[in-house]
Amino acid sequence: MAQSVFFSNFLEQKKTVETLTKESRADIDFYIFLAGSGIITTLGLLINSAVVVIGGMLVAPLLFPIMSLGMGIVTSSKEAISRSISTIGKSVLLVFVISFSIAFLMNAQTSTPVIELASTASLEHFIIAFISGIVAAFAWVRQNTNASLPGIAVSVSLIPPLSSFAIGVSLLDKGIASGSLMLFIINLIGIAIAGLLVFSLFGFSNMQKVQEHVIREEKKENGKAKRNKVKKEEKIEEDSNSEEATVVEKIPENTPLP
Repeated sequence: MAQSVFFSNFLEQKKTVETLTKESRADIDFYIFLAGSGIITTLGLLINSAVVVIGGMLVAPLLFPIMSLGMGIVTSSKEAISRSISTIGKSVLLVFVISFSIAFLMNAQTSTPVIELASTASLEHFIIAFISGIVAAFAWVRQNTNASLPGIAVSVSLIPPLSSFAIGVSLLDKGIASGSLMLFIINLIGIAIAGLLVFSLFGFSNMQKVQEHVIREEKKENGKAKRNKVKKEEKIEEDSNSEEATVVEKIPENTPLP
């Protein structure tokens, strides 16, 4: 068992892992919030409104799977790492499609100062992402401080550069597209490294079984939901066929066909 630099007992660690893993679950609610964030952020970028962009950043749930990725690396859980990477990849694709579609439908012609700001990558941005990641990870470890997470979500830029990347592709502007993508990657790496560092210092390396248990329970629940859905569809089909058979039986044999 790894020696913890900071104090965190087993029950606190277990609660943190279970909560973070559940919050990073890519269910319908996750994607609804993510889609809403992408729409709001894209519109804010196009109308050059930093206030609207901040509103979109508050809605985004993308911070959770990135934190979960850091936790998965610390616990050496291949299941958790694969799950987080898959969620992040699908999230990136969803935001890109939404932002590109909005920019195309609104016939965006030129960039705005807010778009240019979201497409500028620098060392300072990495430092901001790293510090924000440390605070976010600490907030997860100390469950009574996670009320600060919305503020952290605003501090680090995740959705704006993704939306700006899609807008840059729509405008065929290589500078905006490449700069935005680089900013997103910098922020992603900064948060993941920060989470990895904090979770390591608090001794979460022995939480692999707990994390994987939550993931497997999630898979079982999803499988059960799919089976119930299939059974429900089969029942509806059987009822429909039964009603048709009943109608046919009621038709007299001598009834002329139209």
